[in-house]
Amino acid sequence: KPLIAACNGLTIGGGLEISLACDIIIASEKARFGLPEVKVGVCPGGGGTQRLPRTIPIRLAAEMLFTGKNIDAQRAYEIGLVNKVVPQDQVMPAAIEMAEEICEAAPVAVRCAKEAMARGMSMSLEEGLRLEDDFQTFIMSTHDFKEGLTAFQEKRKPKWEGR
Repeated sequence: KPLIAACNGLTIGGGLEISLACDIIIASEKARFGLPEVKVGVCPGGGGTQRLPRTIPIRLAAEMLFTGKNIDAQRAYEIGLVNKVVPQDQVMPAAIEMAEEICEAAPVAVRCAKEAMARGMSMSLEEGLRLEDDFQTFIMSTHDFKEGLTAFQEKRKPKWEGR
């Protein structure tokens, strides 16, 4: 299932590492992000050293990891760490709106897209494209695929069943 982090304040250390384990990050304009562990003599140990450089450019990740400095929400957006920055009182409504938008899509297709994305990150492009093709073949045999086509032809919203 897609995971959405709603960050409304300090998102440092383990908080950032939990957020990095999510698929989407919505931040308030007051949020700050960082992995300050090196400032107290330890290395980030909750996935930060692995997920951060897979999320943002490696040199920016290195700077954050090696200095322990925090960045603000706008900078996090600029470097691709967060998807959206909203006013502080809009973080949860924005996260809920994103979740509702995802829920409008076919659940089987979303599940396959997430799995293909996650598994494909550790594959060559060629292997990832084969995996994607396998998922497409599977999806085209589902009830939801047939419902999606029918709804499109009938110009109505689909009624997904997740099968």
